[in-house]
Amino acid sequence: MNLTNKELLEISTKLERDGKRFYTELAKIVNDPLLKDFFKLMAREEAQHEKQFKNLFSPNKDSNLGWENNPSLRNFIDREFQTDIFPSPHQTLEELPSIRGIHKALDIAIEAERIAGEFFKLLQESCNDIEIKTQLTILEKLEAEHLEKVLSLKKRFLNDNN
Repeated sequence: MNLTNKELLEISTKLERDGKRFYTELAKIVNDPLLKDFFKLMAREEAQHEKQFKNLFSPNKDSNLGWENNPSLRNFIDREFQTDIFPSPHQTLEELPSIRGIHKALDIAIEAERIAGEFFKLLQESCNDIEIKTQLTILEKLEAEHLEKVLSLKKRFLNDNN
């Protein structure tokens, strides 16, 4: 049940690294310039988030930050992170650049950004270090912005292809 900073760092950096890989691979495959630019931007932002997490959980931070015995956070991790949030690019990209494949990729991105935002919110709510709490709040808001961007892009893409 006990959560460690090391476990949270591993989960967080894996989530961001997988997101970067996912968006980078999508950018390589799609032909639409809007989608290509969007996916490149998302990949850069995911890479930046990974760096932020490495700084958040640096070795000089206290080991007890408030989330160690949080059952809600533990349950969320056990439920949502049993499988990869971002699937292997090959699973999704087989159908690209077909419209169906792009819809599938955007749906995966929507779900992944939702889960990431919820994860960061739970971390922030249980954290007792004001500096880390502030940074997690910013990351949560950035994930919410990602979610809105993907939803907006999907809506635009759907309208353009109907």
